[in-house]
Amino acid sequence: MTDNREKTASDFREEIKHAFEPGAKVMSADRELRYCLELQRNRIAKRNLKYKEEMVHKGPFPDGLKNVRSWRDVHYETSWTVDYIDHNITIQRDGLKTYKHGERQAIYETVVDVRDGEDVSGDDYCCPNCGAVSTISELQEGCRHCGTSFKMSELYPKVANYFFVYDVSGRAEHMWLTVLKYGVYSLPVNLIMCLYVLYTQYGMTSPVDYFLQPFMLIRMIMVMGAMLPIFGYFAWIFDAFRVAAKSTPVFFEVANARKKFASRMSMFCPEFTFESFAARIVSLLKIVAYSDNRDDLPTYSGKDLGTVFDNVVDISFLGSMSCKSVKERNGIVYVTGDVYVKTTRDLGDRIKTKDEIYRVKAGRRIDSMFNTDFAISKLQCNSCGASFDALKTKKCPFCGSECNLENNDWVIYDIRNVELELLIKRLIAAFVILWLLLIALLDVKGLI
Repeated sequence: MTDNREKTASDFREEIKHAFEPGAKVMSADRELRYCLELQRNRIAKRNLKYKEEMVHKGPFPDGLKNVRSWRDVHYETSWTVDYIDHNITIQRDGLKTYKHGERQAIYETVVDVRDGEDVSGDDYCCPNCGAVSTISELQEGCRHCGTSFKMSELYPKVANYFFVYDVSGRAEHMWLTVLKYGVYSLPVNLIMCLYVLYTQYGMTSPVDYFLQPFMLIRMIMVMGAMLPIFGYFAWIFDAFRVAAKSTPVFFEVANARKKFASRMSMFCPEFTFESFAARIVSLLKIVAYSDNRDDLPTYSGKDLGTVFDNVVDISFLGSMSCKSVKERNGIVYVTGDVYVKTTRDLGDRIKTKDEIYRVKAGRRIDSMFNTDFAISKLQCNSCGASFDALKTKKCPFCGSECNLENNDWVIYDIRNVELELLIKRLIAAFVILWLLLIALLDVKGLI
């Protein structure tokens, strides 16, 4: 990974800690992800919530593992960076039961960089409206003097997506600490086992018996201490299997997604890797979810979603997306995939988190050409000439005219929750497998 990309990931980890503070700008993120965080901050403020997120680095991280995977397409290089953190979230509001959640996690960032291009972020540019001189990087959010918005190429490298994964392996700390931690968790089981042995071997049934025989109490404590790492090790193995069992259905859903996407998209838009596509779709899904006016979003052309997302205050991507189909119709390539997320909802008196699966259908014109050469121009309404951010609204906020600005990017056409649908399919599959095993067993026993 280049120094610039590594610095971008490092900057992002610092900026994301303050993303929900008033006026915060996560400039190491790309345009879509910055807008996601802005909308989420507005949603949290609208619901009068105090949202505190802490990420404490746990390291040092071994050299050579920061850039865990990389993929290249025609124009871009997409990389995953990873670091291990203690991740703590606290949500408060008057009349709301305080929500707290913390665990050891790995944070992954999807960093996108252009393969061939010149860094112009520090170059000066004269605003065509007011004439003020600013650096190009400062104009990403518009001219700070007059508010003019610009249509410009993305200034790479940028973080296009991020997600957290539970660190069941304990790689963020020494192995003995992980085993001892799980040993402490398993102390109740350890105690019950010791008491059972004392009961069966010595007939000790009353707590008074232990204090009347202090050497037995000391012996029990010593045995529990000796058994602590053993119980901890097996508890850690059990937890690893639990996480693996939970993730197995997801693994089979997404295992072939990258290959399927690449083979199908090569006929229409070979410029995309599955990772860069997934990052964009996750951002667009969040924009739709956090927006209070979806009819005005230039990146959504689907049906009315009602109130399904109105109480969502956080959508956390779980790092998995499948590719169900890739089809072309009338010059637009449509890709349908399942996005695995964890949603956090404000239910009024409490906060609830739940793993959910959303099937997203997105499309993009196949005749839109890629151009990695940097370009910048003023954005303005075709009717009144006012300047506004076309990423955030397709209607001019000054005159109300719908400005059909050229859209060369992905648009979401449908979103629906398929968690129950997939659960039923898996239950049916499990029932069929069990039925076949039962028939096979009865056949072996000669009962059929």
